Amino acid sequence: MMIERIRREHGYMVRLLAILRQKLALLKNEEMINYSLVRDVVDYLANHSEKVHHPKEDIIYHYFLSHYGHQFEISNLELEHQQLSQKTHEFLDVVDMILKDAVIPQDVFVGLLEEFLATQKRHLETEEGSILPLIDRTFKTSDWQAVEKLWDVCEEDPLFGETIADKYQQLSRRVNQLNSECV
Repeated sequence: MMIERIRREHGYMVRLLAILRQKLALLKNEEMINYSLVRDVVDYLANHSEKVHHPKEDIIYHYFLSHYGHQFEISNLELEHQQLSQKTHEFLDVVDMILKDAVIPQDVFVGLLEEFLATQKRHLETEEGSILPLIDRTFKTSDWQAVEKLWDVCEEDPLFGETIADKYQQLSRRVNQLNSECV
């Protein structure tokens, strides 16, 4: 079911944000970090969210609003997805500048990373804490069947799917390492 796929993707995002939190802790201890790994995390979050994750959620949110009426939090989510995308790309641009040897003061980058993490966390908590439970309580089987019919995008995940994209090989190894550290 679509909501299960969304929740699974949220779990993937939480794992990736944990990697960024580790990098933030290293930076705060004035240690070096692998900026290309940071770039891979942010790139994945930007691309997968824009192409697969948020469009899937938006279908559900539009359907809910058209069939069950206005809900303030849900009404704003499509706009929030657009704003989140913009902020993600802005942060990705900063990481790219660092990788191209631009000088970004470390305290500035730490602040941007903290803001990025807080924004992502807040968004996920809103969806998981109130939006998805509301939809799950409200939707009937026929509603889920209707939204599934509206979704026709290939969901092959380039990081957590069967085949890992070349550009995410390093990140995949880091995610697997993180998983084994948590066991």
